[in-house]
Amino acid sequence: MRLIDRIKRQYLLFKHTLNGVEGVPVADLKLQRLKRKIEDIGAPLFPETTSWETNRKELRDNILKMDVSNFLNWNVVKRTMVFDAPTVEYIKVSENNLLLESIQESSIGNPVPYFLNIETSGNLVHHAYSLSMLLDKASFNSFERVIELGGGYGSMCRLFRNMGYSKVYTIFDLPEFSALQEYYLNSVNDGFTENTMFTGDVAALKGGTKPTLMVATWSLSEMPLVLREEILEGLVFEYCLIAFQSEFEGINNLEYFAEFEVNYPSLEFRVMQIEHLAGHYYLTGVKKKPVAQ
Repeated sequence: MRLIDRIKRQYLLFKHTLNGVEGVPVADLKLQRLKRKIEDIGAPLFPETTSWETNRKELRDNILKMDVSNFLNWNVVKRTMVFDAPTVEYIKVSENNLLLESIQESSIGNPVPYFLNIETSGNLVHHAYSLSMLLDKASFNSFERVIELGGGYGSMCRLFRNMGYSKVYTIFDLPEFSALQEYYLNSVNDGFTENTMFTGDVAALKGGTKPTLMVATWSLSEMPLVLREEILEGLVFEYCLIAFQSEFEGINNLEYFAEFEVNYPSLEFRVMQIEHLAGHYYLTGVKKKPVAQ
């Protein structure tokens, strides 16, 4: 990274930290609803056999005990759901007018302004960059339904809604994360939760005949193999956007996703190594065009 870029990043981060919480206050009713949902989930015994059980417990505790208006600066959120896009990602996003016009950031959660454009955030730019990998091969209007596996705090869904996507969008996640996603999207724009389903039920992902996009950016690759198999069995999709790391908790994801491609012969796949993120890859799949007779 150029020295001037590092200086800009550090200055904005310092200023952001110095100013404290500047996010738009969210109606108490929405906050109360979030906390009530977390309490209704109960306090399960977290076996902490995986990193995501640990993250789940930490997120639960933070929602109940910390200032939710500053949640984007919690350690568990920054560690698992936030990535500050480098310059190369912003340049790529800038080449797509629809993406560029859709990265206006909300102040909900108190995000750090992006060093190249303070009207957005590095994480939103990163999500737009990830989506651009698929849009190089597929039209945004192709998707009649979106299923996102592991939705973070709802930022990818927010990007789709910013882009004018009003069709069904389903986010599959752990219950604490689902509660945060619903709170966030409803706080950004209460219309964003219309046609949006938050679920942890695998059965809710199955069925349907509409052209479907499956999004799994650093989520499917972090699930136990048994859960991956349970989710994918009977899940029909014509497009996919997957991001993964080469290895996670002893699982060789390069081998796993090579086999994944074989299981979907109707899709044309493309694997791209992320040059600025060593050991990480994008895998996109697009429905093959019929062969001319």
